[in-house]
Amino acid sequence: MSPTIPVTNVYYLSPPAAAEAPTTPAYKLRPRLRLLAFWWRLRLTTREVAATLRRFGRPADVDAAYLEQRADLILATMRPAVGPAQIIDFAAARQRLRA
Repeated sequence: MSPTIPVTNVYYLSPPAAAEAPTTPAYKLRPRLRLLAFWWRLRLTTREVAATLRRFGRPADVDAAYLEQRADLILATMRPAVGPAQIIDFAAARQRLRA
């Protein structure tokens, strides 16, 4: 008796064709690319610092009294836990959904 080959859905990809070496930029292009990368990093950092410094001295836009009142309302409605946390029974929940 010959063994049967199991049916499977696994496929193997053939190895890629001859892999080419990654190309490097020309010798004169490298400093320019580094300068551009440095320029954009400097530009973004400057913008972030400027935005942070602009926000630093501004007064808060929100009303502090409103936030305190809201916090009091939230704390007043919170209930202490009566007992331990409920355990979720997924099997029973699935049966209820099927019924």
